[in-house]
Amino acid sequence: MSKPPVKYGPEKLVYQGIIFDIIQRQVSFPDEEKTFEFCHRTDSVVVLPFDDKGRLLLIKEYRHREDKKMFFLPAGRADIPGEKPLATAKRELREESGFAAKTWKLFHKRYPSTNMIWTTHVYAAKDLRYAPLKGDEHFPIEVIPTPWKQAVRMAKDGTIRSEFISYCILRFDHLQKTGEFKW
Repeated sequence: MSKPPVKYGPEKLVYQGIIFDIIQRQVSFPDEEKTFEFCHRTDSVVVLPFDDKGRLLLIKEYRHREDKKMFFLPAGRADIPGEKPLATAKRELREESGFAAKTWKLFHKRYPSTNMIWTTHVYAAKDLRYAPLKGDEHFPIEVIPTPWKQAVRMAKDGTIRSEFISYCILRFDHLQKTGEFKW
């Protein structure tokens, strides 16, 4: 059985923001025409950095929406033209934690949905050395070396409020326990 013909119109930029762009596209089906809408942004990275004691370096960063500091992992957008995801991860780790890592491993990629178009590359990093790099943060970031079991508890109990950051911690924990992650 063959697929019915579908015609795709050109993508049209309807909103361009600092971080997000909204794109619309007309799609013609045999019995109707629909407008589809997509949210696009540059790719991003998240880093799970481990110190020489096996602790996860969580960060506490001010968020203006909540008007308080919250737990995160070093992360950011790949917003420098031509910069590859690993280079972005290395830069963000230095800017947000003050450390560079010798050993890196990509362990997850997230594609939010069919309507949210960008990829988040999630890395684990170890063999850290102090190598700060000035970032674009408006408030100081606090680095919190956290024992791994405590970080997992914080991800489970909601202390870490970002669902995606919690997911990254829990996924890494699962991959370690099942032996699927190896440095």
